[in-house]
Amino acid sequence: MQEGSPSINTQDPAELGRLVQAVDPSLAYIRDLNPHAKGCRTLLVNQDGKECVLKVRHPSANIWDDTYFHYEILALKRVGERQLSDVVRLVREYETEIYHAILKTYAEGTPCNTVDHKALLQDPAFIEKLDALYLKLHLAGIAKVQFQPRKVVMRPDGGLTLVDLNTCLVNTEVGIQSFSQEMRMDSRFITRLEKAARKAGSSPQAKTKAA
Repeated sequence: MQEGSPSINTQDPAELGRLVQAVDPSLAYIRDLNPHAKGCRTLLVNQDGKECVLKVRHPSANIWDDTYFHYEILALKRVGERQLSDVVRLVREYETEIYHAILKTYAEGTPCNTVDHKALLQDPAFIEKLDALYLKLHLAGIAKVQFQPRKVVMRPDGGLTLVDLNTCLVNTEVGIQSFSQEMRMDSRFITRLEKAARKAGSSPQAKTKAA
């Protein structure tokens, strides 16, 4: 990293503002969306009056850092090609000797990690929406979603938006066999959630609450 260049490891708002400006002077820093992240900063920024998400990292000798960043870029490009709804879109990619960054659309709503997500995962209505989202991705050739609460936002209209695709695989990049395996793992995860939700719904405690 060049001397004087802002580091992605800072949590100081002024330094994060400098970081955003170093990546793209047309952007203005608003806030850090994931202060505890390591190796990558995910920042809410303003682009011409519109809120977007800037995800930025330093190029690294760690191949896994590169792999996961490129996974997300490929998946976001597929989202744009297929014009998928309920998933964030890629706005722009930046790549220099100092920074590698992507600018994505911002999803308004409530991140699942800020509420009781364990209760959500026992709610049949929520699981049905999550299942529909996974199916939409699979039909577009995107798998290995690996659900994490912070990656899913509940929109004001009741729908779900996937906001982070950093583990996702695109079938044309990994081969149909690997893609099919990851797609099956996604489907098994949803099936386990459905079974757990049905079990929770039929428990004496759930029946008492319903009464």
